[in-house]
Amino acid sequence: MTYEETGVDQTIDRLLREHPGLDAAADGALDDLDQFHIGGADAVDRLIDSLDLAEDESVLDVGSGLGGPARQIARRTGNRVTGIDITPAYVDAARDLTFKSGLHDLVRFRAGDIAAFAPDPPFQAAITMHVQMNVRDKTAWFAHIARCLVPGARLAVWEVCGPSRADPPWPMPWSLDGTDSFVVTADSLHASIEQAGFTTTEWTDETAWVQTWIAETLGGGLPAGPALPMLLHDGYTRVVNYATALGDGSLQVWRGSFTRDAF
Repeated sequence: MTYEETGVDQTIDRLLREHPGLDAAADGALDDLDQFHIGGADAVDRLIDSLDLAEDESVLDVGSGLGGPARQIARRTGNRVTGIDITPAYVDAARDLTFKSGLHDLVRFRAGDIAAFAPDPPFQAAITMHVQMNVRDKTAWFAHIARCLVPGARLAVWEVCGPSRADPPWPMPWSLDGTDSFVVTADSLHASIEQAGFTTTEWTDETAWVQTWIAETLGGGLPAGPALPMLLHDGYTRVVNYATALGDGSLQVWRGSFTRDAF
């Protein structure tokens, strides 16, 4: 199974000790380490504007991983962010990195399944980045997100799709062998989100942007560290396979913004 890493926070501590000049509280200092999606911090910036956050509005990050997007939103906007993730080791690491970043007053994390989450009060906005590939019933999953939001709330997504049912090379960042991967076409994913109770504001193929980002970011080689692949089983192979599949058209990345329908 994917996402079975343990002791992630201890590994991060070791990597940070090996780079004593790195200030974890500095804007962008951890971008190579805590952004568990293609496009890194730049991709998060592409979502923030569509959240259209007002002062004191709260944001839910579904599948928050190591917490990079949640911290970035809080740092950029000053809004409070709650992340939820099913992997306890990631949540522990996200909490530790948030404290190291000095953002623990704005950002918090919880371990659990969105299906069992009942926030009170609900959130005014949400994001999810590179999560639904592990979800078989996507309509039900997005409906769980909708249930956590007020009517009219904004949802921003950054997700992997496939133009066909082609089998990409494994392992990938979200699956070691494909048995827990449920990648669908962009049309199918879009329909599932709308069926779950959302109205589309924008649905855009960002694959070309991602290919440019990969060329600019990884053109000189993979990051020396501290970097995300160092935390994952066979991490560098997974990153290379993903970049290859995006380059040859086996996979795509789509960005969407939506509003929560009235109950």
